[in-house]
Amino acid sequence: MIPVEARTCESPSTKFQGVCLNAKNCAGVCTGEGFTGGQCSSLKCYCTKTC
Repeated sequence: MIPVEARTCESPSTKFQGVCLNAKNCAGVCTGEGFTGGQCSSLKCYCTKTC
């Protein structure tokens, strides 16, 4: 069998407010939303999780 990497799904944060400049702040908010992490992209916070 060939090992398969898990895909990462991304969704805009519903609770992050303002401009996203710090990925740690974004990830913290996303964790509170039930995701495993988050990142800034185009000044917006996107939450990530394995799908």
